[in-house]
Amino acid sequence: MSILAGVSSKRDDGEKVADLELIRRFKKGDENAFSSIVLKYQERLLRTAQTILGNEEEAKDISQETFVKAYFNLKKFRGDSNLYTWLYRILYNLCISSLRRKKIIPFLSLAENDDSKYFVSKLPDPIQETERREFHAAVTEALNSLPVRQRTVFVMKQIDGLKHNEIANIMGITEGAVKASYFHAVRKLRNLLSQYGENHGM
Repeated sequence: MSILAGVSSKRDDGEKVADLELIRRFKKGDENAFSSIVLKYQERLLRTAQTILGNEEEAKDISQETFVKAYFNLKKFRGDSNLYTWLYRILYNLCISSLRRKKIIPFLSLAENDDSKYFVSKLPDPIQETERREFHAAVTEALNSLPVRQRTVFVMKQIDGLKHNEIANIMGITEGAVKASYFHAVRKLRNLLSQYGENHGM
């Protein structure tokens, strides 16, 4: 059984087609097309940066830097991956570079990033809020106990809804390594959070 009750919705074919049209327009000199790309993806990328970095202001700076880099490189975009994955890769690399410079292990707080919707509790209303907070704190602690690669893969797959091949492309590792990291992450999290049992979809 999955630890999380739901994941972010997948980008569908219609979205990919729309993205390709925006890219085509931008390559022909339509600046408004890039503005549309920013409006479409800025909230997703900001949330991801906050999750990785644990700092709202730094996340805003990294998100802006992501779009600056995207602006100057979008004309080279060949469509080997979808646009969101391409943007995510830029964001991820900037976040990792920032963490390496500061030698910081990110504090991933799901509660602060409003991901509580992914945790489904069957507890009665009078004690639900207290138990939910306790569970979120336990999840945060459990996530931070994972090795960086396992934690990153888990967040990309479960929170951002990326596919194995997308994660592999972003992180520069094989799909097999992604699957192995995810498997070990889930197994460790299940063990660490086993006391919460079925009340939280474990």
